[in-house]
Amino acid sequence: MIIAVIPSAGKGERFNSKKPKQFLEIKGKPLFIYTLQRFEKHPQIDGIVLSVSSEYIRETEKLISSYNLKKILKITEGGKTRQESVFKGIKVSPPETEIFLIHDAVRPFVSLALISEVIENTKIFGACVPAIPLRDTLNRVFLREVKENIDRTNLFCIQTPQGIKAKILKHLLEKAQKENLIFSDESTLLLHYGYRVRIIDGSFINYKITYPEDLFLAEKLIDCKIEDLL
Repeated sequence: MIIAVIPSAGKGERFNSKKPKQFLEIKGKPLFIYTLQRFEKHPQIDGIVLSVSSEYIRETEKLISSYNLKKILKITEGGKTRQESVFKGIKVSPPETEIFLIHDAVRPFVSLALISEVIENTKIFGACVPAIPLRDTLNRVFLREVKENIDRTNLFCIQTPQGIKAKILKHLLEKAQKENLIFSDESTLLLHYGYRVRIIDGSFINYKITYPEDLFLAEKLIDCKIEDLL
């Protein structure tokens, strides 16, 4: 059984909006609904678990019903950190789950092909994440002044979905919790505990909506019917 866990409890503070950014609308549809529909459509995804802030659980339930999403197995209360939200989602997932895919709620343009590739590589290697090479010049800056150039060779930006075999992820999250360690994502968690992570080619379209201008770009991609190509 393959389960997608979508942590959706973030506040999106960079947006300076009343609602978390995952609930903001793009072309009349909440951002995270676009994301859920990608996993809903994928034939290998058996179920989806959402971790949501307590004050948005009721609204999320209404939206799930409104958009007729059938693969949502559980909506659980999220945590203070991404890691905690992921762990809570895993705890309420079916015990027979073999593979978890952890995906950011605010990456709405993940392709079905990328999801498939993550699944297949996770089956083989135990853990797999998509990544894209760093494009721009990278500098270390202090007080708005360039201090040092960083060689970008072999530097990549890690994306989601991040695939991990269920037994491994459960074990490592339990261990991190006992040791009071917080990691930014699953690849960092795995690396810390000595696990190898398979990297596959990500997509520049599979970007994370982080700033207000990212919403504008998302609207233009939808106008171009990018979803039909994913």
